[in-house]
Amino acid sequence: MTLERKIVYFDAPGEENTNAVLTCAKERADELGIKHVLIPSVRGDSAEKALDFFANTDITLFFVGTDPARFSPDTKKRIEDSGFKHVFYKQVDYSYPDEVKNTLRRFGQGTKVAVELTLIAAQEEIVEAGAEVVALGGSSKGFDTALVIKAATSDEFYELEIREILCKPRKIKT
Repeated sequence: MTLERKIVYFDAPGEENTNAVLTCAKERADELGIKHVLIPSVRGDSAEKALDFFANTDITLFFVGTDPARFSPDTKKRIEDSGFKHVFYKQVDYSYPDEVKNTLRRFGQGTKVAVELTLIAAQEEIVEAGAEVVALGGSSKGFDTALVIKAATSDEFYELEIREILCKPRKIKT
């Protein structure tokens, strides 16, 4: 079987790509029947956009932040009130080889972030290992990457598969 799909390439990384990434993610999740979209958010701004964008859908969102001190308490409450889960990556016991992290960065910081979110979601049992998810990533603010990934825990890292690139920046640095 051959599958031909469109990949969206942005000129550069950055938050100006956020709405297009959300659109790519939702469309492909709907097409594949994927029920989990993984969302990174440092301060909560991107989380707010995702909450609004995916409102009134049957997609389950999972949010990963970096530091509780930097994340908006109001956004954290909104996530919880919506019935979704949120963790901070430093609170999760996961790891994978530094060489792999550096390799993923060659595709862009957003690719590395999307892979890490998938590991965290499987590690936290938000998604089952082996399930397909749509994982978003970004380079600083907003989103610039969306991937379809077969989830795995870090113990089974080499079972993780990047199955589709939905969108990413062509240039990885601004």
